[in-house]
Amino acid sequence: MSKMKRGRLTGLLTGIALVVSSCSSDTPEPDKLTGTLKIAVMNQFSYYGTAGKILPFYFPNITFEMVDVEHGSPDQIAEQIDELKPDIVTFLTPADYVTMLERGSLLDLSSRIKRDQFDLDPVHPQVVRYLKEISGGGTFGLAPVFNSTALYYNIDLFNQYGVPYPTDRMSWEELYQLAARFPSGEGNAKVYGFRYYGGINSQLSMVAHAEHLSYYDASMENLQMNTDSWRHLFQTVMDWNKKGVVDTNITDLFIEGRAAMTLGSPEYISVLKEKGKEINWSIVTTPSNSKDRDFNHSIGLNDIYTIHAKAASPDLAWEGLKFVNGDDIAKLQFKSLSTRTSYSREREGVSLEPFYKLNFDTFGTFESLRRRGVPADFPNSLNKLVNQKTEAVMKGTLTPNEALEQIQNEGQLLLRSAKAP
Repeated sequence: MSKMKRGRLTGLLTGIALVVSSCSSDTPEPDKLTGTLKIAVMNQFSYYGTAGKILPFYFPNITFEMVDVEHGSPDQIAEQIDELKPDIVTFLTPADYVTMLERGSLLDLSSRIKRDQFDLDPVHPQVVRYLKEISGGGTFGLAPVFNSTALYYNIDLFNQYGVPYPTDRMSWEELYQLAARFPSGEGNAKVYGFRYYGGINSQLSMVAHAEHLSYYDASMENLQMNTDSWRHLFQTVMDWNKKGVVDTNITDLFIEGRAAMTLGSPEYISVLKEKGKEINWSIVTTPSNSKDRDFNHSIGLNDIYTIHAKAASPDLAWEGLKFVNGDDIAKLQFKSLSTRTSYSREREGVSLEPFYKLNFDTFGTFESLRRRGVPADFPNSLNKLVNQKTEAVMKGTLTPNEALEQIQNEGQLLLRSAKAP
């Protein structure tokens, strides 16, 4: 086990001991609460990485029965959960959460929050706003942590080549333009302007998400990738990849000092502290929507805690939710960012402000909900088609415009076939 992992484990166990020994003034004595709580979990790693390990210690006389929810479409997941009738449901994606909400399967937490004066003021206001927006104005779920990325950059490489540093609220096109200012080279001498962990198709999806470009029209019956906005995006991404500005290899060239910029989560700070000690780096916000620079498309909630409408023990479940979303858990500094931001201002001496700074972007959530009208196997078919055409552009056998036109036409045929009875 590495020193870093041993340190995390020791820190977690120490934190658990402190939490168990403390009891917030507005919380009943945990050892006097008894009963059984059935918890529906969609991701064991995420659940046990946050509250799953701590709940049994804090509530020693409550039996926690965890039940796995199999992956599937939002409707399939909702059917499983309604059949299980758990007390607590932890949602991996906002789309699954909203689907359950639409079915009337979740308990409104507003009256309990008011009754117990559960303080939401310390919670990141954008988290509260985001949950209310996707919930239609109510409070049906609470989230103890959120995920986000920032743009890491190598200060020394920017200084060496006389390139101005990246700034907060850049657009993706501005990032590509900045990355292109680093000189091309060959072999180990080559310095990439931007390192991206993923293929070109993933880049297209990410930038389209940031620019609020949908793959489908309003009816969800047709692809709409033959617009001027899509043509511009596709041309931009393909140009910079073909010019060798972007590195998409598995090897992390940023940590080797051969890539000027990369995206990373807060956890990447620890990686750089351990493996990139020679690199002089800093961070700014992830590139934003070109028309509204205040949105961060990379922010996501992967742990939304709710109470099922038919919970056998709703009051006991509420005590669990209060604990998971309260100050005691927030103090433990999980890999994700605490929504109670006073406990996650910095990590290993590095300010986390770029991860918090911008607003949550709801476009991706509502787009995921719209895609429920698309046959489950179609996205994979479309991804294969996009991969084929982008590879052809990289090889020079298709121009970007030709590739996008073929994606539109052939993709439309695939969509009609998938929707055919």
